[in-house]
Amino acid sequence: MSTRGEMSTPGCRRTSPPPASLPDDDDMLREVLLRLPPRPSSLPRASLVCKRWRSLVADPQFQCRFRDHHGKPPLLGFFLDSRPFVPILDPPDRIPEARFSMPPLESYRIIDCRDGLVLFLAHRMMRRLVLWNPVAREQRRLIFPPELDNAQMFFFNGAVRRPARRQGWHFQVALIARDTLCTRVSVWLYSSETGAWGNINSLQLQSIQSMPQPSTLIGNSFCWLFTVGHGCVILEFDLDRQSLAVTELPPHTDMEADFHKLWIMPSQGGGLGFIHLSQFHAQLWKREPDSDGFPVWVPDRAVEFGELRSTCKGDFLTLVGFDEESNAILVLTASGVFMVYLQSMEFKKLSDPKSFCHHYPFACFYPAGIMLW
Repeated sequence: MSTRGEMSTPGCRRTSPPPASLPDDDDMLREVLLRLPPRPSSLPRASLVCKRWRSLVADPQFQCRFRDHHGKPPLLGFFLDSRPFVPILDPPDRIPEARFSMPPLESYRIIDCRDGLVLFLAHRMMRRLVLWNPVAREQRRLIFPPELDNAQMFFFNGAVRRPARRQGWHFQVALIARDTLCTRVSVWLYSSETGAWGNINSLQLQSIQSMPQPSTLIGNSFCWLFTVGHGCVILEFDLDRQSLAVTELPPHTDMEADFHKLWIMPSQGGGLGFIHLSQFHAQLWKREPDSDGFPVWVPDRAVEFGELRSTCKGDFLTLVGFDEESNAILVLTASGVFMVYLQSMEFKKLSDPKSFCHHYPFACFYPAGIMLW
């Protein structure tokens, strides 16, 4: 008989269930570090705590999980044609302008920026494309396709991207050129996996009147806007099929002349779309099938920039860029350059008034092994 009046069986003792196995200390720490904000200073500063933390956050598998966990990389700033980098974040996440200074080339022109890579054209003697990773401070040089080694074709523009979920030096570069008569446009695709340019794709057009705007990536296609004859067209290069298509913009008298009031962007459903500015108003358009299944342009929604107008001097907006990750347009006003988020219509000033130049958004996760400062 026990002291509490309970019966006890001779030779038997109460046993507690075995304790649940605890996760490995490093696994727990990884889960904590994984939830650091995706700001540029997060992983570099964590790596300074101790050797153990540095080992964990510098591991390529952890950095891949970190990117997957946060999804969209932070916007660090902008490259402006052939001008210096313009940082937009506050300390300690602000990237010093000198940290992203251009490689020492005597003459260059930026033609695209995406997925942490910058593509520009070097003019000196042998014209070539240079692909630059500003964070890792590495570059690759690409010789033009052999078809451009004659006087019959002229470089036009280009685009760069990393294939989905690929990092490091895995990339694709598209290059477009026109003939001497400005009536034919051709596209080549370079893949880092093959180390070579693919087959040429060409289309016959009317008289080409302008250089294309910077590319927009919609789905798995590079898209460029440029003027042909008396109107604007969109050149679409499908990266999967490696095929070219040209889409005319809808006939609208206000759209004929002002190239700087138009910009390609994805529609709300993810398809082909564009925005058309008129002073402090805008109309978004989208491409979708009609009742017979043929793709046509239809108005999507109208946008008013009332609050921006009350902030800015002057009575004009000029499109100078588009941030694909944030679905935000960049507009030049008499008061400076502003970034306007089309979903919320919130905006912020990026810089003081400057002459017209394209803005190339640079968004990238900052790895642990590279310091900001």
